[in-house]
Order: sequence, then structure tokens, then C-alpha cells
Amino acid sequence: MESKMKFGKKFAFGLGDFGGNFCFSFISSFALIYFTDIAGANVLAISTLLLIAKALDGITDLITGHLIDKTHSKMGKARPWLFWSAFPLAIAMILLFSVPGDIGQQAKSAYIFIFYVLVCAFFYTANNISYNALTALITNNEEDRVSMGSIRFMLTAVAGIIIGTLTTVLVQIFGTGQKGWTAVAALYAVIFLICTMITVFSVKEVNNSSVEGQRKNEVGWVQSVKILLTNRYFILVFIIFLVMYIFTGLIGTAGTYYAKYILGNENMYGLLSIAMMIPMFLSLLFTPALTKKFGMQKTGIGAGMLFIIGSLAGVIGGNSLPILLSGIVIRSFGMGPISAIIVTLSASVSDNIILKKKVNIEGMTFSCSSVGIKIGSGVGTALVGWLLAAVGYNGKDITDGAITMIQISYLFIPVILGILVIVCFLFMNIEEENKRLRSGSR
Repeated sequence: MESKMKFGKKFAFGLGDFGGNFCFSFISSFALIYFTDIAGANVLAISTLLLIAKALDGITDLITGHLIDKTHSKMGKARPWLFWSAFPLAIAMILLFSVPGDIGQQAKSAYIFIFYVLVCAFFYTANNISYNALTALITNNEEDRVSMGSIRFMLTAVAGIIIGTLTTVLVQIFGTGQKGWTAVAALYAVIFLICTMITVFSVKEVNNSSVEGQRKNEVGWVQSVKILLTNRYFILVFIIFLVMYIFTGLIGTAGTYYAKYILGNENMYGLLSIAMMIPMFLSLLFTPALTKKFGMQKTGIGAGMLFIIGSLAGVIGGNSLPILLSGIVIRSFGMGPISAIIVTLSASVSDNIILKKKVNIEGMTFSCSSVGIKIGSGVGTALVGWLLAAVGYNGKDITDGAITMIQISYLFIPVILGILVIVCFLFMNIEEENKRLRSGSR
């Protein structure tokens, strides 16, 4: 039996996602409001371009996953990609938040689109898929995978609190306006690089010995896609990723507008972030024990119910700050376990494919997480922009219609997303199936 992974390595692995959120969460939460309110871009045009970029991102995710599967080096399959992608990603993110102010609308839109594509569709894609693939490549132990996921998302919660509470404050400290945003992007890029390098040089890929004997030769990209699209668990995990990150993009983007225009203070976004991230952090402490006792499917269903209850509380009492915060807290106690479980489920899908098809396509399998994350967050962000554009929001004047759309984005849509998550978990019996396959029964 494989020895248990030490806490230090799990923590070092989790730092990769901690650092990654200084890119992902920063862009998800603040890019649109920066583009519209600081850079002066047209909200409808930019929202549409961002979604187009995310669609392109989905294609590059699948290609990158296949390239990782074909990689053989002394560092392994995924670690080389995690290493090299970090540097251009950091540079491109700084440039994304350095939109020239003295160019026309079309040139401005083109600039934003180009660097958004470079950040999301190329460099972050390579970085995030390789990072997620490490979940399956550095251990075969499912309890370790859940524990890694919990530690990872606890650190993500900490990163979210820091980003949510300090970003607007740091922008003001560094000089407000364009200068402040560029400085904050540079600071976050440095944090991202340091954390990523710690992960790269602290973990080591190992052979998946539990199923190594069942592997056959590598398959081509088209065949890999066919295998994935005929595996129902891959589809279900992809949908959960998609839905959860539509929520993340929606809440992150709408939350900045909610704080600025409904709560009357953009720095209140930090309070909303704390109300979301601290309960998420606490729930992750108990996730390994819950999954060990009840399994991932039942834990996911229970967490989804908390997610819906908390979202409904926000709908019912969103005009009351205490009720709103209480709803966010309840919802976040559901978000934590779901976040940890879906990453572990991706590794279980990889095992399921190896056990059924006798092929090893971890990189392609984990592309489901990256595709879901990028397209989901893109849809969530674009949805806020489209709803605001539909009522004529111009980045300056706030109307009753815009207030209503912000409330719909931040309070109502999450209820629907929570229902979709539960439906997916109802069909997620992969743990039992993998056990049967390993035992040789059908």
C-alpha cells in the first residue's frame, strides 16, 4: 500500500492554487469593473469579447491536456508545463491591467481581447491544467486526494479573502486609477510566481501503480476526446465545474458592483468576501472526514442543499445586510466541500477511464476542470455585463434598472445554479463503480 503523503507536501501543493488565485480570482472579480470604470471600455462589447475568448479557451484546454499526456521528461508530465507557463502568465496579467488610455474604443477593445486571450486561453490554461493533473499524478490514495483538495481550497479561501479585502485598498494606496491597478497586478504576479515555484519544486510525480498494469499505448487526440465524451462521469464533473465557476464569475463580478452601487462603498466587497471565504475555509477542515464517512456523492448532495438554502436566504432578505451576510455564510459552508470534491472526482474519472479503457489520459481528463473553470467564469462575468448593458449601463450613471440587474446576478441566479449541482451529484456514483472495476466484477 502506498504511504500517506506528508502534510508539508500537501501544503506545498496547495500553495500553487493559493498563488494561482492571485491571477484567476483577481481577473474574475475585478477585470470587468476595471475595463468599464477605469479603462473606459464599452460594457457590451467587452462582455461579448470576453466570452468569445473563453470559448477559444475551451479549445486550447483540450489541446493542452493532450500535450501534457504526450509529455515525458525528468520532471514528469505536468510539472514542466506548470513551470514554464508561470512566467509569461505573470507578464501578460500585468499588461492586461495596463490598458492605454489614449487610444480609441476599437483599439482599446482589441488590446483587451488580445491580452485576455493570452492570459486565459494560453498561459493560464497550461498552468491550471498541469496543476490540476498533479492531483492524480503525485498520489494514488483517494483520501490523500481529498485531503489535498481540502488544503488547496482552504488556501484558496485565504487568497480570496486577501484579494477581496485588499485589492481596492491597495489600488488607492498605489495611486488610484490606472497606476494603482497596474501596481496591484504586478504585486499579485510576483506572489503568483513565488507560490507556483514552491509547488513545482516541492512535489514529485509518481506512477499510478494501482492501475499501471492495465495501461496500453497512448491514444490520439480525437480518440481521447471520444473516450471523454462517452464517459458520463466526465460529463457530470464537467457540468459541476461549469456551474460552480459560472457562480464564481457571477458573484465575483456582480459583487464588486453590488458593493459599489447597492451597499454604497466599493470597499464593502471585502466584507462580502470574508463572509464567503471564512465559512468555506472552515467547512474544508471537515470535508475529508465527511467524505470518508458518507462518500463524495452524499457529501456533495448535502453541501448542495446548504448552497441552495443560503442562496434563498439572500433572495428573501437581500435588502438586509445581516440577512444577506447570513445567507452568504450558509451558502459558503456548502461551497467548500463541493470545491474539494470536484477536484478529487476528476482524479476518480481518470481512474475510471484507465480501468474501463486501459488508457491513461490524465491531462485530457483534467482539462474538464480547466474548460469548466474558464468557460464558467467567462459566462458568469459576461452575464453580468450583458444584463447591465441591457439596461443601458455606461460605467458612470447607475439607474434603477441597473440596480435590479445587479440584484438578479448576485442573489437570484445562484439558486438555479445550486439546483443544477445537486442534480449532477444524484447521478455521481463513480466511487462504487470504481470499486467494482478494481475488484474485477461488473
